[in-house]
Amino acid sequence: MYGILPDFQYLYVSKDKIRIHPMEAFTIRAYGRTELAQCYFPTLNPQVAHRKLQSWIDYYPHLRERLRPHAGVYMPVHVRMIVEAIGEP
Repeated sequence: MYGILPDFQYLYVSKDKIRIHPMEAFTIRAYGRTELAQCYFPTLNPQVAHRKLQSWIDYYPHLRERLRPHAGVYMPVHVRMIVEAIGEP
């Protein structure tokens, strides 16, 4: 039974249902800000996921300085910097 869990990205449990979301290979490519945030926090509302990712990025001052602050899209080089600092989603 527990042997299948490593094949999954996360297990989401609420009081009325259990959802298991399959892991997908993460690709370094251009991502919209909210799109990337939802890769990290798929169960959250898109706006909440975006704010949470921004707070994680703010935790790394060197990362915040290297990213374009008002860009609507993270280019692959920016996504790589985020993944190197925070880890893969």
